[in-house]
Amino acid sequence: MTFIRSAVGPGLALVYLLTLVFALPSMAEVSAGDKAPDFTLGSVDGNGTVKLSDYTVEPTLLVFWVSWRPHCQRELPIIQKIYADLGSKGMNTVGVSVDSEVEDARGFVKDYGLRFPNAFAGTADGRKVLDTYGIDGVPTILVIAKGELVKARFGGETAEKTLRGELAKLGVR
Repeated sequence: MTFIRSAVGPGLALVYLLTLVFALPSMAEVSAGDKAPDFTLGSVDGNGTVKLSDYTVEPTLLVFWVSWRPHCQRELPIIQKIYADLGSKGMNTVGVSVDSEVEDARGFVKDYGLRFPNAFAGTADGRKVLDTYGIDGVPTILVIAKGELVKARFGGETAEKTLRGELAKLGVR
């Protein structure tokens, strides 16, 4: 506290500490061993909604992403490749765009040829989902077992081999 007070002054130090205190509840994250909270959000393509529990009847990759981030631009084609290879072998993939404009997300899905369902989180309901999952950076990937149990959580770019290995542990090869 002394460092903060001397670096920014007592008034700003108090604001900083209050921000930390009030931000802590939203910083909780869903991680391995937790049940994946269900959600329903509008689909990026504008055709209905995406409800997570409709997909977690099989092992599922849940991927939070944004169109403009280079890490996502590299990661999502890998996710699509895994989905194309393993989707018919008993796994699902659900993407969640954290873009502020649905048109940006829609363009990304089209440009990158994403064939798995993608929800749009740029709404008040979407922000609640992001808070519930503790999403503070993208890409964030959760590997969810059949029945909604989170088996792994990865932040940032994740190697294809790692994701395939996690799915293999769930019987998807």
